[in-house]
Amino acid sequence: MMKDAEMHSGGRFVTAASKSATEAEWSRALSCLRKYAENSLAYLALEPDKQWLFSEEPEGMVSFAESGHTIVVCGDPVCAAENFPAMLHLLRSFAAARKKHLVFLMTNETHIPEYRAEGFGCFKSGEEAVFDVQSWSMRGGRCAKARSSWHTAVNYGLTVREYCPRQERDETIEQQFHAITDAWLGEKHTARLQFAVGSLMLDRPCDKRYFYAVDPEGTIQGINVLNPYRGGTGWIVDIMRRREGCPHGVMELLFHDIMETLKKEGAVQASLGVAPFFNTDDGDHPRLIEKAEHYIYENMNYIYGFKPLYIAKDKFNPEWKSIYVVCYPKHMSFWMEEAAFAVLDSRGFGDYVHAFLEMRRVQHEKKHSGKERTD
Repeated sequence: MMKDAEMHSGGRFVTAASKSATEAEWSRALSCLRKYAENSLAYLALEPDKQWLFSEEPEGMVSFAESGHTIVVCGDPVCAAENFPAMLHLLRSFAAARKKHLVFLMTNETHIPEYRAEGFGCFKSGEEAVFDVQSWSMRGGRCAKARSSWHTAVNYGLTVREYCPRQERDETIEQQFHAITDAWLGEKHTARLQFAVGSLMLDRPCDKRYFYAVDPEGTIQGINVLNPYRGGTGWIVDIMRRREGCPHGVMELLFHDIMETLKKEGAVQASLGVAPFFNTDDGDHPRLIEKAEHYIYENMNYIYGFKPLYIAKDKFNPEWKSIYVVCYPKHMSFWMEEAAFAVLDSRGFGDYVHAFLEMRRVQHEKKHSGKERTD
């Protein structure tokens, strides 16, 4: 998108592409995030797949991507709480002027009344695993499996360290980070997810934090990358990756030690991110889109491990918070859904179609091979 400025209903929006942003625009984006970021996904605004929409009055920003006739927003608008309705009104004017629809992904449940008051449609799309940092521990029955895995990693001799690329770069460490990431991506049935998932961004880490588990020989066995929100009192584990064949308990060790570090620093909240499509049919009258999400959660784990992802987060005993897809007009069309999938997958919507067909082929082969064994 070209950088430009537009007036909308008394407000002024300035747009910029993050991958070609000037230093002044980067500083402005970081300042806005540090002051107002409430949604745990807010810092994904700094990823190169985003464009920024700055509002001067009221002060705020939105990170988004465009697909077809739809503007897809990552999380909620970033602004002071009292200015949230005004930002929504400005966004509607901005989209209308461009003859675009609006879709917000991964919005917080706290803002749903404000979205509805502005005429947006709201659909539950999963739940986020959040933690009270100061009261969380690995003690108790709910964390028994995680605690056992943590002990295994400790007995293996793994230790957790923090890498600070802003202070000093280490090529050996970064090479291992990239090798683990490349191998992890090679196991996926779809391309790398983007938009709602971050990247390493080692060349421009901004406020990210990097923790890694290393064995006695110096080999990195797992990495966690954290993004801040709520002025640095909240931290989300945005990236969790481990080396193929790593010792059991690497992720549990990392999470335990990260939480201990955050507790000492006085952090208030932590997040393990969203379990997509989990519990979307829990209402009295789930709508069609929410029923479809529940079907995907239960039946399409070949494409993306929705259910295993929930299980992996739940073993740490989080508090589950509802997250939503929000849209305008309020009735989600197929093309709006297609736009959301298109920005989430680095190869576009067709990648999911290909993965779905491959899943059906594998299921068909398993079914017929089972019949042959029976015969």
